[in-house]
Amino acid sequence: MTTPGRVPAPGPGAPAGRTRPRLACLRFPHLALVRAWRVHPELRAEPVLVFGPGPDGRPVVVAASPAARAAGAIPGQRLRQAETACPGAARLPLDPEGVAELRRMALTALADCSPWVEWTDDATVHLDGSGRHLRHPDEAGWAAACGRCCAAALGVPPAVGVGGSRFTAFAAATAAGPGRVRRVAPGAEAGFLASWPVAELPITNEAQTRLLAFGLTTCGDCAAVPAADLQRQLGPEGLWVHRLACGRDAAQLRPFRQPPAFGVRLVLAGAVQDREALRFTAPRLAEAVAARLRAAGRAAGRLRLVLRAEDDPDAPVEAGRPSVGCWWGERVPPQPAATAAELLPVVLGLIGSAAPAGTVLVLELCALELLPVPARQIDLWHRHDADREAIAQAVARLHDRFGPGLVWRVQLRESVPDDWPERRLAWIPG
Repeated sequence: MTTPGRVPAPGPGAPAGRTRPRLACLRFPHLALVRAWRVHPELRAEPVLVFGPGPDGRPVVVAASPAARAAGAIPGQRLRQAETACPGAARLPLDPEGVAELRRMALTALADCSPWVEWTDDATVHLDGSGRHLRHPDEAGWAAACGRCCAAALGVPPAVGVGGSRFTAFAAATAAGPGRVRRVAPGAEAGFLASWPVAELPITNEAQTRLLAFGLTTCGDCAAVPAADLQRQLGPEGLWVHRLACGRDAAQLRPFRQPPAFGVRLVLAGAVQDREALRFTAPRLAEAVAARLRAAGRAAGRLRLVLRAEDDPDAPVEAGRPSVGCWWGERVPPQPAATAAELLPVVLGLIGSAAPAGTVLVLELCALELLPVPARQIDLWHRHDADREAIAQAVARLHDRFGPGLVWRVQLRESVPDDWPERRLAWIPG
């Protein structure tokens, strides 16, 4: 099985060479509050204030539980102001080490769902949801799997939103609520955001005040005004407001770049564009991943290959753009692979299915769904079993490179009692 680099065919109205971007947004309680709940589970239903040092050294509220927010406490407030609004709240100091561990656990879990995971803040995560995930037939199944992975890592169910832009996905997650998924279909962003209040747009307070003074209270009101008019009234921010209201804001991510524990990264001496040149890197990638799997005594149930055009850890990635910087594909080997000989056909198949639109400088190969190494006793195999497996691997490589019609095999026709080869034998692909 393989994904076409998570780059499906362009939808109706999409520009040639481009697909509609799809982003997933996960919202959950602030990690400082999640950490406090883990240490004190009896406080889950109680008002809780987690505080830390502010810019001037005075304590401020880092996170507040739903009960504390209902009483008037707001993150970012001075601790004394929050205590006045919610005098019965439990006050707990911030645990930076515990928050960092929760962040690492969540990133590790979500990296299994997508290679492009942006940790926006300690309460919001964005993922590239463009294309089709290998283990899930549709976008809804993939989004639900992202929510399950995050819930397993943090212990709290997140709200999941899927849309064509960052703000649309964020608004969908806000509307979904904890433990639920809200999807905004491509092309329906403006209709979904029509009732979204202007006061909750990510714009400056001055821009919000002017929009409200003009009687524009919702995104639908702003979308109905020509972008040029908004620009004349608000300057460059007017175009940003119009894009937000129409659901056409940026779909770029700044993903967390650290590869998984069983992933390797290869930087070429120079950028290449020829796919045949990339095949020469397959043995090195397979041997490097096999060495890590051998040291841990594990086998890979799924492999992911990422191609990038630049070696810049801070470079953004645009969801849905079928360029080298965003290309990635996955493949499931016929059986869990642990050795370089078992990994090599899969890596070659991934490189063969790549559809880069430019040059390639960086290749990343990750082993996912780790399993115990299957027990094999080659000495006890029947005669020629080892040859049969070597032939099967060679045929798989030829099919990946030249197509399934290159190698054919012979099959006996059980319903034909005749001994003539022309009648008894049948040729079938592969």
